[in-house]
Amino acid sequence: MPYGDKSEDALISYVGAITSFLYEKNCKMMVVACNSATTVIEKTEDLPFSSDQIVEVISPVVDLIATQTKYSNIGIIGTRKTIGSGMFNQALAYRNKNLNIVVRATPLLVPLIEDGFLEENVLFPVFDRYFAEMSECELLIPACTHYPIIYQQIEKYFSNGLKVLHTPKIIAEEVEVYLAKYNLLNNKAKSSDEYHLSDVTDEFLREAELFLGKKVVFQKTLI
Repeated sequence: MPYGDKSEDALISYVGAITSFLYEKNCKMMVVACNSATTVIEKTEDLPFSSDQIVEVISPVVDLIATQTKYSNIGIIGTRKTIGSGMFNQALAYRNKNLNIVVRATPLLVPLIEDGFLEENVLFPVFDRYFAEMSECELLIPACTHYPIIYQQIEKYFSNGLKVLHTPKIIAEEVEVYLAKYNLLNNKAKSSDEYHLSDVTDEFLREAELFLGKKVVFQKTLI
């Protein structure tokens, strides 16, 4: 980690190894909960899951925003890898030529969030730099899975005149649709979760507790 500044070859290697590991664990589908990793899914060969068994975090958002009519001025923020790929803005522009799209790489937000710098007096000066060209935007797409942590701070910065898209909800609904379609929903008692990491550090454990809201046990798994 982080994925946002890794080379394309490194990302392809990671995605291939992780996908094989999940398949060997008998997972019935895979959610690629990383925008940077999503940019190389189609370039990763010999994936054990079929395309309809993989839900990533870009296509469902594009499908929703391209067909809506409420917002016409759209902002997109993310890591350098995600923004540099052009996947979001190019797909949206192709699907809906009436959208005015402003994109900006915002890599500094990731380490700030990971280190717990969530206060407005820290974030707002950074927002001044990153959001300078987004004053006319009505909707902001947070193209990084770190950014839900600071949704409220972003909306407050814009005096609640801009809506931050709740991307996790969109992805979760897409997963539910797939599971229901193939009769794979788990209607039994809640099963236990497993958390696997390629490396376990004190820093990551602290960050995981910030994101998950609880302490969990991680297994170190070499892939």
